[in-house]
Amino acid sequence: MKLDPKAQDLDPILVSGFFTAIQSFSKEVIERDSPILQVNYGARLFTVMTGKTTDLVVVSMGEWVEEVTPVLQSLHEEFETIWLKGMSQKKKDSLKVDTAFPKFREGVIQNLSFRKLSGSWVPLLVESDDDTSVYGDSVLEPYIDGVRSIDDIARESGLRQPDVISEINRLWALGAIKFGSTLGKADIVVSNSKIDRLMQATSPLRAELGRKNPDALTLLPRLSALFDGRRTVGAIVESLSDIKAESEILQVMDNLMEVGAITALSPEKRRILLVKEAFELAVRVCEVLYSPEEALTWLNECLGRVQAPEVAGVIKVTGSDWVIDYDSRLYEGLDPRTLMDLYAEWMKLLAQFVSALDPNRLTKYAEALTDAFDGYLLGRYSQNDLEGFEEFSFWLELNCAKAGGTH
Repeated sequence: MKLDPKAQDLDPILVSGFFTAIQSFSKEVIERDSPILQVNYGARLFTVMTGKTTDLVVVSMGEWVEEVTPVLQSLHEEFETIWLKGMSQKKKDSLKVDTAFPKFREGVIQNLSFRKLSGSWVPLLVESDDDTSVYGDSVLEPYIDGVRSIDDIARESGLRQPDVISEINRLWALGAIKFGSTLGKADIVVSNSKIDRLMQATSPLRAELGRKNPDALTLLPRLSALFDGRRTVGAIVESLSDIKAESEILQVMDNLMEVGAITALSPEKRRILLVKEAFELAVRVCEVLYSPEEALTWLNECLGRVQAPEVAGVIKVTGSDWVIDYDSRLYEGLDPRTLMDLYAEWMKLLAQFVSALDPNRLTKYAEALTDAFDGYLLGRYSQNDLEGFEEFSFWLELNCAKAGGTH
């Protein structure tokens, strides 16, 4: 299954390499009577279930739901005993895993009963490489035109919403459709180097975008300035509400996602953005509770100990001024493991900065910083984004206790 409809350009080599590494690791450490290994990667949980001839890797968000364990074990057994039975190694090596075993993929959807699709998403039919069609018998095919949303299809088809979502899920699992309008108001969208080519008058990429959506070229200069690495989709729409309707803005952003010029931040990158904003708040509050000169001294002291250039390189200090660069292009192409390592480096920097402060005013500082987090930071992020951030509150509490204050 596709794990995220916003993941337009998932590198299959990177993904298979990551899963192979987990598979190899599991074979080294799993005891013979322990067929399940879980690797908590902060933003995602990887569960490896070992079978007789294959390993099943389950990627999920948040805590493991025990009720799905027997369902997944049953599906894994079915895959090995029915779908792979008698298949030669040559055939296995040539499988197109994103479209192979359509009936089995359909069974996965039916057994796990996925229902969490947004009614605002717009399904689009995917052209097949051959004459066979995996959606030819679908009652929804006449309604899937790249314009109607899931809510529209349910209303116009006369079918029950749960039945429409179930069928959409089935078609999605079979690789028969993809989605547009997947951006939510809370998503944070960033641009990459392709946005620069779209701003060049002679670029073929710009010409192609103009053929798809002429309005996109008019809106692009204003829109590109808002992809600053921290604005949400909702904030971008609101900023342009005086010149364009929300639906038109979202359509242009859909087109930009389709050509790969913008992406929604992954869970790992959202967590890095969270701790970057937390660090900026920590230093700004220090400037008020202590002084700008003291804050800059402690900031430079901490930066001198940072080993990761991806962290130190985005904090620009010039004379008595400093600023954090929120452009995420520095993190383009980095795998999830590297991103989580960088998250840990940011957390370490945040903890070191608090540890460097004068303990005599630390309790008041902690109170002011908590108010700043509550007023700005916590409302911008989901519970999944905040998982692990409690480590900083632990460091803050420890330092307050050492200073002899209350917390």
